[in-house]
Amino acid sequence: MQRPNVVAWPNLPSDQRGPTHWFNTSGFQVAPQFTLGSSSRNPVRGPDYRDTDIAFIKHTRQREQLDLEFCAEIFNLTNTPAFGQPIGVPGSSAFGTITSTATDPRVMQFGLRLNY
Repeated sequence: MQRPNVVAWPNLPSDQRGPTHWFNTSGFQVAPQFTLGSSSRNPVRGPDYRDTDIAFIKHTRQREQLDLEFCAEIFNLTNTPAFGQPIGVPGSSAFGTITSTATDPRVMQFGLRLNY
C-alpha cells in the first residue's frame, strides 16, 4: 500500500473530533506514483475503547446436596457506543470518517442452574 505525504499536523483537538470528521484530512496528500510518502505507518489513532460488564450470581442451598444458582449478566452496562477506526484511504469520499461501531448494544442474559 502506498503511503501519503504528511503536509500538516493530522491530529485534531478532542473537542473538534467526531465520527464525521475524526482527523485533519487536509493534512495528507497523495504521493506521486511509484514513490513512498512521508507518512508513518499509523499517523493517527482512532477512538478509545471503553466497555463495562457486570455479573450477579446468587447461590441458594435447597438441601444438603441440592444447590440452585441464579446468574444475571449485563454486557455494555452503560450502553455506550464504541466507535470503530476511521477510514484511512486518502482520496476516498469517506476519508477521515467513522462508519461503524466496535461493540454491540447493551445485552442482558439470565441463567438458572440446578446442581445436585
